[in-house]
Amino acid sequence: MKITTRALLLAALTVTATGFAACSKNETAPADPAPYSELKNYVMRPDGGGFVRTYNSPGIQSAAALGSKVLTLDFVASTANLHLEINRTQLKLRDSPLRGADWVGTYAWRCLDHPTDPVFVRYEFNSEGVTSAFPFSETTPQLTGNVTITAYDAKRHLISGQFVVEAPNQLNPLPFVVARFPLITMQVSGKFDNLKVVM
Repeated sequence: MKITTRALLLAALTVTATGFAACSKNETAPADPAPYSELKNYVMRPDGGGFVRTYNSPGIQSAAALGSKVLTLDFVASTANLHLEINRTQLKLRDSPLRGADWVGTYAWRCLDHPTDPVFVRYEFNSEGVTSAFPFSETTPQLTGNVTITAYDAKRHLISGQFVVEAPNQLNPLPFVVARFPLITMQVSGKFDNLKVVM
């Protein structure tokens, strides 16, 4: 029986298509990159001295979630706890809303003198078994620094960025020097890479 060139070509295309479909079904999406976080606490005394404590993954439990009103970021370490809330209506978008969320940009801290700025911040620090709460946004007239979102993968819901907040005239959380320096400047800084945003 004579087999035409066209028949051979159709057969080859059918085998190729079938093999491609089988391979496609077996492919799995690549795993998300591992998240990483850093948190640094710096208690600055008026005399120029200070106390620094640094935490990083895996010693930090980090989480991100998008609610109806805020994007929250939480960083929990052995003796420190940082909670951030970015007002959802103030999250930066791309030039065209149809392209979806982008969020990349710099966001200012909310404080008594700037009550409409987008980022609420609260910090807790434990020293020698005593936990001190610092609701910076609710009690401090001026905060310096900001939160910067450096990347957001809208398909995988992965967020990366960095932050630094400096709050003057805070109660000293260190019992061993509080008598000499009752007020200090508290600086909290850090970074986060590839946190999964719970939607």
